[in-house]
Amino acid sequence: MVRKSIYALLLVLLVLTGCQNTSGPRFEGEVHTLAGLLVAGKPIGLEYPVYVTRSSAINDFNPLEIFVWNAEITVWDLDSGLEFELTPALHDFKFKYIDTAENIIQPEHRYRIEVRIPGFDKLISAETTVPPCINAEPDPYNANPPGVGWSLDPNTENQVRFSRIDSDFPAIANTGIHSGNMYLLSEIYCLEDFSTDLEYTSQMLENQNPPPEMEEVYNAGRPPRRINIMYRFNSAPLPGLPDNYIVLNNYSAAFFFYGRYRVRMRIVDVNYFNYNFMEEGYLHGGVSNALGYFGSASSSDMFGRVVK
Repeated sequence: MVRKSIYALLLVLLVLTGCQNTSGPRFEGEVHTLAGLLVAGKPIGLEYPVYVTRSSAINDFNPLEIFVWNAEITVWDLDSGLEFELTPALHDFKFKYIDTAENIIQPEHRYRIEVRIPGFDKLISAETTVPPCINAEPDPYNANPPGVGWSLDPNTENQVRFSRIDSDFPAIANTGIHSGNMYLLSEIYCLEDFSTDLEYTSQMLENQNPPPEMEEVYNAGRPPRRINIMYRFNSAPLPGLPDNYIVLNNYSAAFFFYGRYRVRMRIVDVNYFNYNFMEEGYLHGGVSNALGYFGSASSSDMFGRVVK
């Protein structure tokens, strides 16, 4: 029964998100999960909520009942002293905990969360330090002609030739005065609506267009529409430029279709990196007395149209 409960709980973790060998504690009885990603410049809202769930046997699995809706959740900004409570909200068939006061998450601040669940005698807690702000730099040397290359404008019609993505159009993030190793999570997301007229970028596939049965997976935001690249990168100066930069190249394989794209450059804290990158990451997301993660991130987006 415990094994079945863990499997059901891990299924919920997969729904909420999107290595090295290590071992960790095992949980008996009812198990809870905390899942939350604080994003610099954003509140804890419907876009970036906090989730609290409980384990369930596979035979009794109910996606709605597995969410804990009556928890008491407090968040502290440990640097400013600000304290605020989170409120449950039913949205998209999930109970999401949000900050109705819409306090903005501050970069480089430390945050602590405490969760109290009626009938559960342990305090669930976690802490995270928000990474510094980053800014996408589509063209730091101003070398691209008008209408070519990545842009900060979501409505841009700039074109990015697929065969030249790696050589001429790397994804670059400015980290300012901050240098050294950082955990980068880059998300490549196709903004086109699903259509069987979409065209694959790879000439090695048997068909040039996606089949109708791909629509459900595509609209759910799964691969191949959304591809995540996560690794540790070094932020360092570029010749002739004053700041430090993370440069992502050799990433053209993440573009499966021609069309409009959003490239999200995001640096994350160690909790979120470990949760995604390590084996049994749900044991290494920085949470005490529960599975899951409590992490933080700073991000910036670029846009463009990938063409032949």
